[in-house]
Amino acid sequence: MNMPDRNEIAPKPKRKSLVDLSKEGHRLLKANQYEEARAVFAEALILDPSNPYILTGMGDVLRAQKKLATAEDCYRQVLDREPDNPFALRGLGDTFRDREQFDRALVMWERYLRVRPDDIYVLTRIADASKMLGRFETAESVYRKILALRPADRYSLMGLADLYHKFGRESQAIENYEKVLAYDPRMINILTILGNLYRRRGDLDRAKGCYDRVLQQDSNNPYALYGLGEICRWQRDYRGAIALWEQILEHSEGTIGMLSRLGDAYRNLDELATAERIYRQILDQGYDRYALLGLSKLRFQQDRFPEALALFEDFLRREGEELRVTEELQRLIDQLRSDGMVPAQLLELLERYKQD
Repeated sequence: MNMPDRNEIAPKPKRKSLVDLSKEGHRLLKANQYEEARAVFAEALILDPSNPYILTGMGDVLRAQKKLATAEDCYRQVLDREPDNPFALRGLGDTFRDREQFDRALVMWERYLRVRPDDIYVLTRIADASKMLGRFETAESVYRKILALRPADRYSLMGLADLYHKFGRESQAIENYEKVLAYDPRMINILTILGNLYRRRGDLDRAKGCYDRVLQQDSNNPYALYGLGEICRWQRDYRGAIALWEQILEHSEGTIGMLSRLGDAYRNLDELATAERIYRQILDQGYDRYALLGLSKLRFQQDRFPEALALFEDFLRREGEELRVTEELQRLIDQLRSDGMVPAQLLELLERYKQD
């Protein structure tokens, strides 16, 4: 009997151990190779269906793949046996966050902190979720705790600055945004936010400085160009504003708000045909209060009072009772009065809306 050559006998593949599978699965997960990681964790679960490290790894993969219900089941299987398992608590909290169920997420993360009280990443999750829920004091307290643990944590500085910004505490927002820039002076998004904050506070030199720093990196940045245009508008440099806003339009369609201001700038320079074209371009896309208001003012400048009044009446009918609209009418009347021409219809319209 002929015996097979020993080289023809294929060696039996060595089965991977649970430890090896776990390491490989987590390595693939960290590399964002989710399908491969999922297959490895599934193989590991055949060997040990209740292994908490494998189950939380599988939960993390499923959550990354937006399979949130199945991910939740993995974490809950672990928590049923180990109620304080930090990986499952964190993962389940992240699953609730991904569903925008921030209250439920906070419960899980707070349980996690009982096990690991100084975990900066989970503390950041809690601060961010509290901010989303409008819980100012909690969010502020947690961000400050993170910064006590890690003073140079830029993410928390940004979170704290955004918190102050969101709740109208502009001085504190500026202070913290400036701290962020101290660590990275080239952050375009922070520079534009700071520029806008300084501009709204009337600190035009600082605002301009922020916008200029943006344009040094991105010469066509629409946010910086728009902000500089607003500064020109405030200074009644309408030609300067037009040049900046027209530069935006060379690369994009621009926003409705920017276009209406562009129309106003042309109107203030008595370039009425261009202004009307822009207002019409906006209104052709649908109703816009500022374009309609601008077109009405344009008609006053053209002494086309019946059309101007009809546009104002349309505006007021759409907007309802609004003091600022009446103030706009009053300013127009004062201007017309100074020119010695106040149409009776305009006075009647103003008085009617003052009484409503």
